[in-house]
Amino acid sequence: MPSWSMIPTAPRSVGVALPERVVTNAELCETLDSTPEWIEEKTGIRERRFLAADQNITDLAVEAAAKALTAAGLVARDVDVLVVACTSPDWMMPSLGVMVADRLGIETPRIIDITQHACASSVYATYTASCILQEPGLENALVVCAECVSRNTGPQDRNTRIFFGDAAAAMVVTRTEAPAGLLSYDLGNAYSDAVTLISPSQLRHELDTLGREVHSPYLQMDGRTVWQEAGTRVPKSLAETLAGAGVRVEDVAGFALHQANVRLVHHIARAVGADLDRVAITADTLGNTGAASPLTSLAALARDGRARAGDLIVLGAIGAGFLWGSLCFRLPADLDVE
Repeated sequence: MPSWSMIPTAPRSVGVALPERVVTNAELCETLDSTPEWIEEKTGIRERRFLAADQNITDLAVEAAAKALTAAGLVARDVDVLVVACTSPDWMMPSLGVMVADRLGIETPRIIDITQHACASSVYATYTASCILQEPGLENALVVCAECVSRNTGPQDRNTRIFFGDAAAAMVVTRTEAPAGLLSYDLGNAYSDAVTLISPSQLRHELDTLGREVHSPYLQMDGRTVWQEAGTRVPKSLAETLAGAGVRVEDVAGFALHQANVRLVHHIARAVGADLDRVAITADTLGNTGAASPLTSLAALARDGRARAGDLIVLGAIGAGFLWGSLCFRLPADLDVE
């Protein structure tokens, strides 16, 4: 894929919002045919966060967005572009993006909702925001990624329940000056039904549009296929992006990767030749937070001092469908986090 040859854009700040409820492996095993030790051994996940019954993902998205704006020293009227990514919104309509804008007082007409890119959403949302910022006169984009996957997994389905958690994360992306900014990117897709979540419109039918029996409203996942796809597609995408930027793996200060599970993140890091101490891990305590996960990783890099002025930062992710992608930035200033 090409090097970025348009006006440079770069992350300026990141904010993370988490539910208070911590769900341990032991709690999950009260309804799952598994043990806490098996879950941690196979996934590296010890715990995750779930929204409480009286909470919603909209509130969490608004909280993360407000934190990102505060960290960047911006207010609602400074937002020129709002891109919101969520595969598990409280409502299919109205738009989560419009609700976030209404709650925060953001007045831009440039609001985009990305709803079907799943765990790859943060990469596509950031790419989309960077493209829209090419319009003359625009300066700041707010990217908000939120997921409430706990409500989309079957309480007794070990194939999915052990992996996912709820979270929201947001990032301010701004125009900047070369040599900083987005240096290169890679995007790709290949159809697969290895991960599916049926639409409410199909639940009243006996067969879905693929001719299969409708038997569950919950997320369905073929873990073996997901591992194979993620374990090959993401390292290749990262390598393509680094080549496009003309940099080496060892030049990168930090990798913010999709946190499917700890074992898979380590596998991807080794496949691309990255030192594990440069790869932020949040899956151990948050699980797979879908669209939000690469930004939770980015926040971890910032807190660890691996997202400072001049640093090279790489985001990478893959989502159901499959869609995958990666982005390489040179930061113009220290990344602020809240």
